[in-house]
Amino acid sequence: MWKNEHASESASAFMIKTIRIMRIIARLNVGGPAIQAISLTRIFSRGPSASLLVCGRVDSHEGDMTYLAEEQGIRPWVLSELGREISPLGDLKTLARLRGIIRSWRPQIIHTHTAKAGTLGRLAAIGCNIFRNKQDRIKLVHTFHGHFFHSYFGRFKTALFLGIERFLGKFTDRIIVISAEQKKDIGERYRVAPLDKISIIPLGFDLEKFSAYQGQKSDIRERFLPPEFQDKILVGLVGRLTEVKNHRMLLKAIRYLKDHGDHAPFKFVVVGGGELSEELVQWTRELGIEDLVCFLGWQKDMPSLYHAMDIVVLTSLNEGTPVTLIEAMASGKTVVATDVGGVRDLFGDLPEREATGMRLAQNGILVPSGRFDLLAGSLIFIQQNRETTEKMAMAAKEFVLEAYGMERLRKDLEILYADLMKESA
Repeated sequence: MWKNEHASESASAFMIKTIRIMRIIARLNVGGPAIQAISLTRIFSRGPSASLLVCGRVDSHEGDMTYLAEEQGIRPWVLSELGREISPLGDLKTLARLRGIIRSWRPQIIHTHTAKAGTLGRLAAIGCNIFRNKQDRIKLVHTFHGHFFHSYFGRFKTALFLGIERFLGKFTDRIIVISAEQKKDIGERYRVAPLDKISIIPLGFDLEKFSAYQGQKSDIRERFLPPEFQDKILVGLVGRLTEVKNHRMLLKAIRYLKDHGDHAPFKFVVVGGGELSEELVQWTRELGIEDLVCFLGWQKDMPSLYHAMDIVVLTSLNEGTPVTLIEAMASGKTVVATDVGGVRDLFGDLPEREATGMRLAQNGILVPSGRFDLLAGSLIFIQQNRETTEKMAMAAKEFVLEAYGMERLRKDLEILYADLMKESA
């Protein structure tokens, strides 16, 4: 279904000789970028290829996925200054250290993930490339897992970061986006790079642990949740507790259900942590819905938690391709999400908007961003139309297992890397 737009038959050439790939990410916090960076480092450390993962440290309020790297036998090269926050002195130190690693490890391809790592990693490589001839130049690849060109910062900071990305785009050999909608944003709306430099390569994951999970739902709920949550329709939201994830939309929807007397069948669980943790818990109390919501913080056993849920919602203001929806769909859950960024690429055929404002798509329900009343209405619709929404869930499961598997991602990147090395040759 998906096609790497720079694909060729040269993938076989990739397997003939050793390719050294240095992968850089700001930090291994819970989320899709960290999972991808770790998994791809493992995959491209096999056979004739060599792969190095460079990362910073996770902030104290974030979930840490270093354990996943350890489980997969990956030992990252950790640069303590390469984190989330901007620090002029620390970033200069990181830039110098990255140039040192590049000189000593001698990668042929540098593939960066996330904004800060993409900036510092590519600047370091550009500096190393200045004195190299074309044949020996390091090839630069950057993946936009999402983007921060709206709903993250103020106008001035957004314009500054956009200018930096446009500058770096001139020196980047391939920019990877994870959805068709995102390609429109990066290539046309924000003009980060010409369209012929941009390849659509959707995310890929090991989804079997979600799709084939065998645990008992009642046992899982007893392990994680209070007794009054056991026999309800359990609605879950998974993600960092930050402004862009817009958890307030869900909390307002719960209050809306309570005001209209429709809350009785439901209970809600929020999985994740972040800088808004205390504020959101307090706001839940102020709304008078604390009896309906359970905050679980960061959890490692996500296959179990998805299995315990009946419905998974996403309320973000901006997204690339949200991993939580892919995992929920692989788990066979009905999903409701705001129609932002690359979200709609997961939902299949999109009919005209319903009279209510919802969109009953092939793989789930889409609602406009901010419309907490329509989110509440979607939950009621699911409760009252289980046969219809279960068909949606099964269609979504089949879709993500085919389109977002790890083997497909490996093949797509193999082809892209092979084409880059062919250009050097």
